[in-house]
This record gives sequence, C-alpha cells and structure tokens, in this order.
Amino acid sequence: MAISMTRHPVAATRPVALALMLTLLGGCANVPNNADAMARQADAQIELARLQEKEARAEYNDQNVYLGLIGKMQSEGMYYASLAHIDAFQQRFGSNTALQALRADALRETGQDDLALQAYRELLGTDRAARARHGMGLVLGRQGDFAQAASELRQATALDPVNAQVANDLGYALMRGGALQEARVPVMQALELDANNPRVISNAVVWMLASGKRNEANAMMQRAAMPEPTRAAIRKEADRVIKAAQMRDKATPRTSANQNRNTAATQAVALNAGGRP
Repeated sequence: MAISMTRHPVAATRPVALALMLTLLGGCANVPNNADAMARQADAQIELARLQEKEARAEYNDQNVYLGLIGKMQSEGMYYASLAHIDAFQQRFGSNTALQALRADALRETGQDDLALQAYRELLGTDRAARARHGMGLVLGRQGDFAQAASELRQATALDPVNAQVANDLGYALMRGGALQEARVPVMQALELDANNPRVISNAVVWMLASGKRNEANAMMQRAAMPEPTRAAIRKEADRVIKAAQMRDKATPRTSANQNRNTAATQAVALNAGGRP
C-alpha cells in the first residue's frame, strides 16, 4: 500500500540556510585566513543543522508523514529499522490499521512468520483485509504451502480485484501448485493491469513456457530486453512449474479412482442392506 508523503513547511527554510552557507564559503575562498569569515561559516553550519533537526522533529510529530516515512523505509528494504519506528509511533500516537499492516509486513519480511500470520489475522475484519489476505498468502507460499497460499490470494483478489501484484502472486502460487491452466487468468490479468512491471512480465513468461507457448515467451523476453541470466532463471522456474503440473496430473486419476471405488462400495452396502428381510 503506497502512503503519500507530504512536504512539511519547515523544508522551505533549507534554501535560505544553504544560500547563507554558500555565501560564507565564497567569502572564505577570497580571504583564506579570515577568522571572522570562518566563524560565520561555522555559525551557518550550526544553523543548518538546527533547521534539519527541527524539520525531522516536525516530521515525526505528524502522524501521516511519520507513517509515510515508515512505509518508505520498507520500500527500501529497511524492515528491521521500520519495526523500531513502528514501536516508536505506537508509543507516541497509538495504533491504527495502517500501522498494524506495516508491522505485519515487517514481521513477514524479517522472517517472523508466526507473528506475521497472527498480525495479518487481526486485520481480517478491518479495512486492510485485502492486504492481510495477500500477506498471509505470501507467508504460506514461502513456506511451500501453495494450495493454502492460493486460497488466501483468491480471497485477496476478491477484495481487491484490480491489484496487479495480488493477481500476479495468485498466478504464481497456482503455477507452483501445479494448477497451470487455473493460473492463466490471474497471470494475464496482472500483465494487462501492469504491463511494465518486470515481475509481472517474468511470471507471464514462466506461464507461457510451461504451457508450451515458447514463441510467445521468447518474443516477450525479447521485447523486455531481458539479459541471459534472467532468461535462464525464468526457464528454470518454468521447469519447476511443469514438474508440479505433471505431479498434480498423476495424483488426480488416483484420487478419482479412489472416489469411484468408495462410491461403488457404498452403493453395494446399501443394496445389500436393502435386500435383507
């Protein structure tokens, strides 16, 4: 979830301090040993530091801006640091669903799966339910439970049907679970919703290769100017999907045969029971 970041009015003071500093630096260049100019330069540096500190304090005192800063940390991969700031935010302002979602994501990305799942479950009855389902699906997929991951991601897409990333992750979970044909719709939806996203393109190419559409896959990789290492990784992933689909196909006839035998046995018992005096 993207959180917009607003610019704080204090930031407008930066150019003044910077201009003052540059002026003083210029003066020092003309008179290298002028003690008065050097003192003014030091004063300008101190004032700039004070302004920057004041701006930082103002940002952390604005709830929306602070949430935006935490979200930016996570977008840059600083999930451990974000957990510390989430605690600080909660101590200062209390909790809300936006903060809970950020905490759940941070727990997931720092490998704390059980705590992450618990945090996501606490969001299921809130306005962040789609994000919670998505997060649960990602955790379960990482654990290798692709069937349950797909179940959670289906519910996420029902709640947020135009989210390309959710559709993309659903398609991947279905492919890894061997449901190759079921994956087609979410994979293609994601591609049309976000056609320039490298992850979405890669997922679509995996599906095409696993489905035997090699010409289409090669053309898409060519248009995307994918380097050879990326293409090799995609081909490897497609092989995994093909194996998963083959295993699923082999398991399906046995399941059907067992169901048919159980049905026949039940019918025979019923007939025998009906024939008794």
